[in-house]
Amino acid sequence: MKMKILMIVVALSMALPVKADKPEIDPSWANGKLVYMIGPHLMPNAILTHPQLYAHAEELYLLVYPLNNTGTDTAPKTLPSGYQPNCNPCYHPGLPGVFAYHDHVLTGAPGMGKNGTAGEFKAPWKIILLMYDPTVALDPSFTPVTSASDIDAAEARGWFLPINANNNAANPYEIETGNVLICPLVSPHA
Repeated sequence: MKMKILMIVVALSMALPVKADKPEIDPSWANGKLVYMIGPHLMPNAILTHPQLYAHAEELYLLVYPLNNTGTDTAPKTLPSGYQPNCNPCYHPGLPGVFAYHDHVLTGAPGMGKNGTAGEFKAPWKIILLMYDPTVALDPSFTPVTSASDIDAAEARGWFLPINANNNAANPYEIETGNVLICPLVSPHA
């Protein structure tokens, strides 16, 4: 009996190799180029818990496609223009399902070289939501916004829905989630 217990203790104490899942890599637009990021750390409500970090964080826009009214769809979608969202779909933690079909648009990608590759870069990104107007996104000639510098012009052209119901909102098209994402930009083969 003592031998059996000893064998169980030895077996339980042996470290077995653990196979970690490969992290999810999200394609993201930066200055009209496709870059890739891994979002390993989400800081919910950082606007209150880490106000200095939030104040200095760059914008990470989620440009949402109006394709998931129930918030439960899981089938990949192709728009009438032939375009497929970068997240097709992605159910990120803390993000309601209606926002699952979206593109990430970053304000930039430091480390981008002449060949358009991203270097290792970690930044705090404040997450901001916008939703395309269905008449725009579902138009056969639709081309997505792929640069943060083009968002204001797209808002002025009426490309997005006024989803911020707060009458005092500085921008009725954008919802600042108050969350911050700490993530590196990586190779698509990371």
